Formats: sequence, C-alpha cells, structure tokens
Amino acid sequence: MQFICPYAYKNQFIWLGTPHQLSEVQCQTISLRGVDIQISTEVTCLGVLLDTRLTFAPHVRRLSGKCFYHLRQLKTVCRILTEDAAMSRVHAFVTSRIDYCNSVIHGARAAHIQPLQYVLNAAVRLILHKRKYDHITSDIRDQLHWLPI
Repeated sequence: MQFICPYAYKNQFIWLGTPHQLSEVQCQTISLRGVDIQISTEVTCLGVLLDTRLTFAPHVRRLSGKCFYHLRQLKTVCRILTEDAAMSRVHAFVTSRIDYCNSVIHGARAAHIQPLQYVLNAAVRLILHKRKYDHITSDIRDQLHWLPI
C-alpha cells in the first residue's frame, strides 16, 4: 500500500543560484514519495514570493500592486475621514503589508525596492489630502515621522 500525502500538490520546489549556475541545472521535476513536483521559477514561503535569483522583484511588484489596490479603495472614503482615522486605515491595510517580512528584502537593488517607496508616497498623499504633484518629503518626516525606504 502506497501512502500519498494529500498536501503533496501544494509543494513547490525552486533552484536558487546565479544565472550561470541555473543554466547548468537540467532537472525539471523532482519525485518525492511517488509524487512528481515541477520545478518553479517562483515560490511562496510565508507570504514572501521568492524567485530563482533572490532579487525579490516579483515579491515587491506583487506587494506594491496589492497596496495600491487598497489605497484606491481607501481613497473613496478618506475624503470624509480625519487625518488620524485615515492614518489608522492606511496602517491597517498598507504599511502593515510593507512591514511584514521587510527584512528579507534588505540588500536588494534600489530599483527593485523603489515601488515600495512609491506606495508610501501615495499613502502620505492620501492621509494628508495632498495632490499628486505636491511636495511631500518634509511631510513624511515631520508630520508622520516615517522613514524613507
């Protein structure tokens, strides 16, 4: 009798390495207890999207997309909220997502992290009722006491 784990289809496998190292890998599937697992180019672990080169660009892209979605949803109600109420909503839906597992992207290239700064800038504009082209660098530091990414 063969036992097949019911969660085997949720398993993901990824090869990590430099582009040169990854070009030498020929294996496309791994067999584990009779279940074939396809090699992926991206896997999710604890909500963090890992890519083969550990650039975290797909993770940041997905994270910033989710955050901008929530900012667009909050924009419809933030006009009637006070600054404190808007800040608590933005923290609950946006900045908490950015803060979660942010230590894993430490050391990533600035170009890959820049979308997160765009999210924070949009959040500041939403909280402080600023327009798109208003200068907000001093407001981030002086009014909200946030640090840049």
